Amino acid sequence: MKKENIYIIIHTVIKYCGDIMSEPWKSNMWFVSPFNYDEDLRKKFSLPKRVIFHDTTLRDGEQQAGIIFSKYDKITIAKALNRIGVDRIEVGIPGISNDDREVIRALVAASLEAKIYSWCRNIKLDISIAKECESQGVIIEVPASKPMIEKVYSTSIEELERILPENLQYAKSEGMETSVLLVDATRSDIETIKKIISIAEKYCDGIAISDTFGSITPFAMFYLISKIREFTKKPIEVHCHNDFGLATANTIAAVAAGACCVHTTVIGIGERAGNAPLGEVALALKLLMGVESNIKLKELYRISDIVAKYSGISIPSNKPIVGENIFRIESEQAAMWLIKGEPLLAYPFTKELVGNPKFEITLSKKSGINTLKLKLNELKINVPEEKYTEILNRIYQHSLEKKNALTDEEILEILESLGVYKYKIEDYMRA
Repeated sequence: MKKENIYIIIHTVIKYCGDIMSEPWKSNMWFVSPFNYDEDLRKKFSLPKRVIFHDTTLRDGEQQAGIIFSKYDKITIAKALNRIGVDRIEVGIPGISNDDREVIRALVAASLEAKIYSWCRNIKLDISIAKECESQGVIIEVPASKPMIEKVYSTSIEELERILPENLQYAKSEGMETSVLLVDATRSDIETIKKIISIAEKYCDGIAISDTFGSITPFAMFYLISKIREFTKKPIEVHCHNDFGLATANTIAAVAAGACCVHTTVIGIGERAGNAPLGEVALALKLLMGVESNIKLKELYRISDIVAKYSGISIPSNKPIVGENIFRIESEQAAMWLIKGEPLLAYPFTKELVGNPKFEITLSKKSGINTLKLKLNELKINVPEEKYTEILNRIYQHSLEKKNALTDEEILEILESLGVYKYKIEDYMRA
């Protein structure tokens, strides 16, 4: 290669990298709000450069009513999670489930890059069983609010002070990583949280703050994590539920305050309204916050389909990031944005970024000339523009009667009835 060509390549790479650094809210694959990167705003944050993804699809996700994963399901999903770059996979509760023990052994034997974790009660037997299965880490649950401590778990701070250090030391002596999950932490008080952390921090690798009932706001989550970081140097993890639809926002707020590990489930499955969805958290951290992770974003659509299949849960069509409507255009306004601009003026990110294989145009009463143009182009059909109004009138009436968008076959029937197109056998097959 000629020397001048090498200089051109180097210059191009430097310029491209410089553009990304100077405008992290915009690239050839996304375009989000520049206010996310305002310097005065970000001075208030304590963002880590990279976050760890601890996925609990196979444990907390399975706790959603109506979901049962078989051993095969769990192994298949875990391997898919490993492929997309999840750092830690919480497989289940080996202290209770013999199936989970077998799955953990199988996954450890598979030598995945992701670390295999078990969920344990604050009981030595649970930890011992996790070790027997060769679990590489344990999440040890402890109650963190007074009502939980006294009424649900029938224990006390004094008993936690006696038992928790012993169990953590035992887990560490057996070579396992340890995180303490503070259940109902967001409905507790700062002194109780501080006391429990002081009991655990000497012996654990991380503290997981759980918004168990999804009852905190992002502003309060930022405040809480900031306060906790004032009295502990231990890595902070965050485990959010979605009862108020704030699991993703609360997870992002926790990271902005300095949390460095996020607990997620694929498509947000989990107890009651579910957990923070992996796809939403991963994309928001990367695009909106500029925080890196090991997650392969282009695999988000595929992993969502896998978990939907094995859980039996249908993905809502308007589900953020992975819903089928995300890259479907029906309204004239959206079509105008796309035709008169470019994809990133009609979308905040490209379908390629998240691995969505399909871009679709549908027609209904909400459609107009631009939408029709897009659809005709998609169908590879040329129609005189003077016929557009008549075609759209037919589409308008048909969609009102149907109370839905038209199929390709119905559109082709309208075109044929108006004498502007003649069916071909391949059109029947396409429709």
